[in-house]
Amino acid sequence: MIKFNKPQFPTVLILLLFVCIFIFLGFGNHLFSGPNGIHFMRQTDSLSFASQYYNNNYHFFSPSLFNLKNNLGNAACEFPITYFITSLLYWLFGEKFYILKLLHLLIVYLGVFFAIKLIYEILKDKFYAIIIGLTLFTSTVFNYYSFNYLPDAPALGFTFIAWYFTCQFQKNKRTKTLIIAFIFFTLSGLIKVTYLINPFSIIAYAILGLILKQETLITYSNAKKIIFTGLTSTLIIVSWNIYILYYNHVNHSNSFNTTAQPIWNMSKETFAITMNHMTEYWYNSYFFPSTFHFIYILTFVQILLYKKTDRKLTLLLVLLFLGSFSFLLLFFSQFKDHDYYFITFLPLFLFLLINGFNTMMNFSKNKYIHGTIKVILLTIVISGINYSKKGLGERFEFGKDIYSKTGLIIEKHLHAIKKLNLPNDAKFIVAPDLCPNDGLLYLNKMGWTIHESSEITLKQIRHYQSLGADYLLLMNENSKSDTIGKFVGKKIYTSKEFCIYKVS
Repeated sequence: MIKFNKPQFPTVLILLLFVCIFIFLGFGNHLFSGPNGIHFMRQTDSLSFASQYYNNNYHFFSPSLFNLKNNLGNAACEFPITYFITSLLYWLFGEKFYILKLLHLLIVYLGVFFAIKLIYEILKDKFYAIIIGLTLFTSTVFNYYSFNYLPDAPALGFTFIAWYFTCQFQKNKRTKTLIIAFIFFTLSGLIKVTYLINPFSIIAYAILGLILKQETLITYSNAKKIIFTGLTSTLIIVSWNIYILYYNHVNHSNSFNTTAQPIWNMSKETFAITMNHMTEYWYNSYFFPSTFHFIYILTFVQILLYKKTDRKLTLLLVLLFLGSFSFLLLFFSQFKDHDYYFITFLPLFLFLLINGFNTMMNFSKNKYIHGTIKVILLTIVISGINYSKKGLGERFEFGKDIYSKTGLIIEKHLHAIKKLNLPNDAKFIVAPDLCPNDGLLYLNKMGWTIHESSEITLKQIRHYQSLGADYLLLMNENSKSDTIGKFVGKKIYTSKEFCIYKVS
């Protein structure tokens, strides 16, 4: 008789909780939807990378977009591993946009699963492990980008997996385990270089152990292994970033920000505006307010009960804080409009919670005290997830704005446009379109976009025609559209929202 091993109860429970949270947050209603909501532009950029791999024979080191403002559309930013995998899945299942966000969700939830395992390894308490891990779901920002097209959340997922294997290396001392940890640290750093904060904290910990000659912190052998493996990982990440700088330079691409924007280069007025956005506009999306309050209390507990803290864990937490604070200083101006930059801080907050609970457990094992704390934390998590659900609903309702308008209108007419049997290599001008790639993405055609109605001139259209433009998709916003259209060429498609002209 074949015997099946029973899966561990916490694993099944965690998977069920993930499914329940996914459904409760309303993601089931958006399961097969394309880009939507805040940062629509960046979502369509990510999808453009995947589609262009699919369209152009999967040349991994030649990422490109639809917009031809760059040479041949070539542009590079984050390491395109998830875009490339998505393009391969397009070959199997068809070009379904939602494949990318499902892939990102899988990586993120796998990361949270390993984060829960990491917490259990340290605290040895299943309830604390699960409930602390679920604290992440009280963040609207985390939830929104976990099921999205932006690359920040999968970078976080890889980071959590890496931290788990780092903890395992501390236990089993196996080089293989350390290599696995740094493979995931490398992936996260390649996707978002700012996640180097995490492996740098490990490397700094190992270096301090060597300098201080503290075998109780880390053995000489393990420190050497961490430093060597960490530097190898860093070299790979630095090499990729040098490559993308070169690649963007030779292709005259400035589609993405690839430099730091430090706080000391900001004016006082800009600093004040950014700070106001973070503390007023974004704050309640970063975490449920009571989650923040709980974190503040735990931070105070760690300071107050410093002698009860774990020396190794506290040192690692301090190093992670210094790295996170450096990131804040170097990219502070980005926090005004980019709420997803907060995701980079989540490993720090997770370790704050772990160290805080570890300190309390060292201070007292009283079951009544911990029972009360567990009830409080459970209440916060349940309330926080419900709070996040409301925030997500507002974000999805906000989806149709001036940035997504053109692309979503084109999407409604795709069936009719496909009947025109336009050549695969036809080049389009889409006007007006505030996003560089969204209209072109839905058309699945390379070309150019004109951002503002005031910039739609016959001279500009003729310029793009000289560069190879074949068709003009012109939104019917005012009488000027008809005037321009008469001089462009033959009208081949008409609707209430836009017309398509064969440029001649």
